[in-house]
Amino acid sequence: MPGQFLLRPVHCRALGLLAAVALWLTVGGAAPALAFERHTAHGGPVKGLALSPDGRWLVSTSFDYSAVLWSAGDLIERRRLIGHEAAVNAAAFSPDGRFLVTAGDDAVLRVWSVEQLLDDRQEPVSRNLAGHGGKVVHLAFSSDGSTLASSSWDHTVGLWSAPAFDRIGVLRGHEGPVNAAAFSDDGKRLYTAGADGHVRLWDLAESRALRSVVEAGWGINVLAVSEPLDLLAFGTSSGLLQTRALHGDRITANLLHDDSPVLSLSVDPASRRLVCGNAKGRLVVADAETDEILRDFHAANGPVWTAQLVSSGQAIVYAGLDDFITRLPLDTASDEGGIAANDERRFHPAGVLDNGARQFARKCSVCHTLAVDDRRRAGPSLHGVFGRKAGAVTGYPYSDALARADIVWTEETIDALFREGPESVTPGSKMPLQRIRSADDRQDLIRFLRARTAN
Repeated sequence: MPGQFLLRPVHCRALGLLAAVALWLTVGGAAPALAFERHTAHGGPVKGLALSPDGRWLVSTSFDYSAVLWSAGDLIERRRLIGHEAAVNAAAFSPDGRFLVTAGDDAVLRVWSVEQLLDDRQEPVSRNLAGHGGKVVHLAFSSDGSTLASSSWDHTVGLWSAPAFDRIGVLRGHEGPVNAAAFSDDGKRLYTAGADGHVRLWDLAESRALRSVVEAGWGINVLAVSEPLDLLAFGTSSGLLQTRALHGDRITANLLHDDSPVLSLSVDPASRRLVCGNAKGRLVVADAETDEILRDFHAANGPVWTAQLVSSGQAIVYAGLDDFITRLPLDTASDEGGIAANDERRFHPAGVLDNGARQFARKCSVCHTLAVDDRRRAGPSLHGVFGRKAGAVTGYPYSDALARADIVWTEETIDALFREGPESVTPGSKMPLQRIRSADDRQDLIRFLRARTAN
């Protein structure tokens, strides 16, 4: 209700010491008089949101290798979807609402039956669609539901039939990662946006690029197309959000132009509004017909990777570098949007910490906790890590490379991991590429882990 700050931890498991401290700092003490709600079901940053065609269901995708199905009206977790072997970037419902498709850093798509997901008596299973050679970051269905387009950092767009979900084509032409795609209403053409700064228009019958309709000069991260609104909108890595005419005389407008990359963009057909978010946590809501800015506010202390208008455009659901998703009614949106007074991210805490705790927060806490059992994160718990063989936590889906690794975690092997990088110490594993160059920082981290992970 207006004037109330709500945090609803839905089936949220143990957060670990630093995460719990960050959570207490966020909600402890006197709550600010804001009308936003936060809902937690993930153990890592939230990368994507997708709304079902009937508006009843919302899916969030996360760095923790999972997707979560929510009831859109009250944002109660309905089902957690497990199957990807890396961060899940995107989701899309088929127009008839029968299927949900998810895609991620593991370069695969997974197809889920929505009917099965809604049946609590069944354990959800999915079909694996392989074929890409790099992470898949965006999914789009044609309006009749017969074709699915998958945009990948392997520089291609995959085309899949539906409901069979056979691979029927590959579009090659972008000189770099492809970040988004959108179909024409008749499903005969496809617009694609890439890191090469182009929006390209394709004839799907011939799998042929017709022309480049946008040459932005900077990488294009997000794309939205609406023929009824005569709208082509895109956001760039340079911070530009621009709208253009698809066919008519619409005046080109720059709705946002600052120095922060535009990371999310969606159009709500019901309200004829669009919403975008950038890397600084700024959210802009505009009239998609007139380009009038309706709201422009600071919504998060960090990037907004995904945003969707819900409730006929009267509220925004958005998410980013934290574990929660936020719902904010537009009529209560202020300059600070959905930010609590003491907001901070667990991996970049503002409080006074010793250097070991700070290194853990920045380098480890997105993927790992220190709790005895926490299955929500992208990586296994570090509780009892010293003396443990790599790949030995029961129930965690390790990569084959790590499960076969002949490594026991000691002060020496953990130091080597961060000195040389996972690509050298655990090649082929899921561990993100990162190093700690300072020997002092590595030793401080090891001392922190030794003290906090003891059995």
